[in-house]
Amino acid sequence: MENNKSSKWWIFTITSMANLAASFSINSLNLALPTIAKDFGVSQGAVSWLALVYSLIPCCTLLICGKMADLFGYKRQYLVGFSFFAIASMLAPIFSYNLLTLIILRALQGFGYSMLISITQATISKTFEDNERGKALGVNAVFVSVGLASGPTIGGLLLAHFSWYSIFYFCIPFCIIGLIATLIVMPEDTNKEAGKRQIDWLGGLYFAIAIGTLAIGLNFSDEWGWISTPFSICVVIFAVSFSLFIWREKTAEAPLMPLQLFKNRTFSRANVTCALSYTTQQLTTYLFPFFLINILLLKSDKSGLILLASPVVMMIASPLGGSLSDKYGTRLPAVVGLSLIALNCVLVGFFSENVSLLFVILVLGLLGAGNGLSVSAINSAILSSAPKDYSGVASGMLATMRNIGQTLGTALGSVMLITREAHYEQVTGSDKSTIYLLAQRDTFFIGFVLALLGILLIMQIPNKKISKN
Repeated sequence: MENNKSSKWWIFTITSMANLAASFSINSLNLALPTIAKDFGVSQGAVSWLALVYSLIPCCTLLICGKMADLFGYKRQYLVGFSFFAIASMLAPIFSYNLLTLIILRALQGFGYSMLISITQATISKTFEDNERGKALGVNAVFVSVGLASGPTIGGLLLAHFSWYSIFYFCIPFCIIGLIATLIVMPEDTNKEAGKRQIDWLGGLYFAIAIGTLAIGLNFSDEWGWISTPFSICVVIFAVSFSLFIWREKTAEAPLMPLQLFKNRTFSRANVTCALSYTTQQLTTYLFPFFLINILLLKSDKSGLILLASPVVMMIASPLGGSLSDKYGTRLPAVVGLSLIALNCVLVGFFSENVSLLFVILVLGLLGAGNGLSVSAINSAILSSAPKDYSGVASGMLATMRNIGQTLGTALGSVMLITREAHYEQVTGSDKSTIYLLAQRDTFFIGFVLALLGILLIMQIPNKKISKN
């Protein structure tokens, strides 16, 4: 890819549009689910699959989409990805004759998400030099935060003034801008040898089954229970499929994921830390609305404004974290960021029914600062430690770990809260608010432990960017 300044920032526009379209669609439809359930005359459980498939499909396909970009070119994948996402978004309302059709089109939208998000960070890594890559990845993370933060707010406004159809249509302009920019600006990068190289589809199938069953098991763990038969079946299928994937990657002539990448301490430990970080982040995102609405008795609109504190601070901190990683290496911003996340989990233990809203906003701000500082540095470490030929695979793996972390965070938050509430109800006999606060404290203790584990892992990787050989 060209490296002149104008070209760099035009390519940045492409990745920004991809991030905005894909991340906005994650949470924007959630407020519309009750309305959709009423329109189709189905249960809330049935309509929840609209949210599940959009995260499930990427979990299964991000890695293989990253590999496809490495083999067949980034420009081609952006063109297909933007077109696919826009068409799926347009057709979802038009052909939603029943819930099943809408779920299928939502799943296709999720595949468009995979094609785009699997390569956005690899694109930044390939475009920007080592001394500015971290900052560029940090700015890139800002657009992810904007999409995630604006999803519920804009989705609610669209739902109030139009119909839930408009939530799907809202993403189409981002795709059109990205598509035009890709056509005009991005250089051709098709690999002439791609036709002679094959994708390990069998390995991709094993990986998809493994990650898919893990995601389904985690999503329904609070409903099924951790020792239930359905959850146990998911665990067994995951273990068998993942073992087959490892065996396949060791024996395949052209493996989907070269396992030697994990011999690199930076790559392996930073990927695990990425999952741990997003697990804690999603745990907070999942639990805070319950606290604000059920304990502090705030209205949903005011709660939404308070929750914006975290992504707003993250937007400020992400470029800073990337710049620090460029200058001082991964450890400083990552350790400081993870420490702030751990502090957030500790401070939640001091919440009460009379807690000051200013204190709640401060705690959310600490989480946003921690995520901003650490995520940029960790992402930079992962992508810098992978050879250029495997940038798409590394980016796909990074995005997969992020999705797994988010899925695990929701599952842990739900299961721990329910379990600890049942425990304190038996042993204390206190009122519901007190029981909830005790259960919430215990749940965030898990987040504290995960953040500390992330710090330990980061301290074990080389601080300077290492050779890619």
